[in-house]
Amino acid sequence: MEIKKILHCADLHLGAKNPKLSSEKQRFLLQEHLTILEKLFCRDYDIIMICGDLFHNKNVGRKVINSFFKIVEKSNKPVLYIAGNHDEKFDFIDYPSNFIILNKNVYKTDNIDFWGMQEDYENFDFSKLNILMAHGEIYNKNDNDYIDLQKNFSKPFNYIALGHEHSFSCQEFENAKLVYSGALFANGFDECGEKGFVEIDIQNEQIKFNFNVLEQTQFEILQFNISNYKNKNDVISNFSNFILKQNKNFAYRIVFTGYYEENEKLNFLEVRQLMLDFFYFEFVDNSKLKLNFEKFKNEKLSFKAEFINLVEDANLNEDEKNSILTTGLEALQGDDLSI
Repeated sequence: MEIKKILHCADLHLGAKNPKLSSEKQRFLLQEHLTILEKLFCRDYDIIMICGDLFHNKNVGRKVINSFFKIVEKSNKPVLYIAGNHDEKFDFIDYPSNFIILNKNVYKTDNIDFWGMQEDYENFDFSKLNILMAHGEIYNKNDNDYIDLQKNFSKPFNYIALGHEHSFSCQEFENAKLVYSGALFANGFDECGEKGFVEIDIQNEQIKFNFNVLEQTQFEILQFNISNYKNKNDVISNFSNFILKQNKNFAYRIVFTGYYEENEKLNFLEVRQLMLDFFYFEFVDNSKLKLNFEKFKNEKLSFKAEFINLVEDANLNEDEKNSILTTGLEALQGDDLSI
């Protein structure tokens, strides 16, 4: 079999749970992921590479496992898999014949050999293209899953397909392309932004590749600064316009920042009503009461008044004084600090 087109993906984490989501929405995400996989695996790829963390852990339900292997079987093409740190203890049983657990082995085709990471790559064929599949961290030596490039990638591979890092990245290593495909799916706010896969084309015995974004439910963290508005009604009006620009099919964490005037504390029940049609949302209130320095300054026998007077007498510009006064008064009141 001659290989011309390859799908490189990793970190599917099928079966992962998000306790913030209802059971219904967790089922929706799982079904969305499985539907995407079925469409993706049925495209005109000659071979599919999964570089670890296929399942989230060894306790994934049988229904999820069976659904995935039906997709593999239906694809009718070799699906090469290596273990990741999440599924290295997973017990694979009753899987279709076209699901190939590579690990420390090699899968040979007419023009490309696919390798799992080994101590000694015996019978390395220099006349072919060679692709290595690995799962681990190549940047941080302190990571438990660190991979030593010099030690483990000792042959002249043309492409090193990586998993473990959940964002797409690529770099050169001794004429080889080291490529993290990134996580295929998002399951929470630690997976913000676009997710996808790498498509590899073999042209004139050369490897060309590009990252492809998948259309799916995304998790996004947005900040909304209330300092720019006159009062809480103005905040609500402008937040309404802000949220209209967002995608209702996404999950959002809205972080409110800035300062509000006394008696103008935002009513979150009102802004909550504006987002009831969204897939999921949550609010984080980091906004703070705007401090009235003059009010504290006139208090008798007050540490706050003494502190304000000391800062105002210091040889500092106005911005420096405001910053120090704000942080100091927040500390004296036991608030979180604006630093």
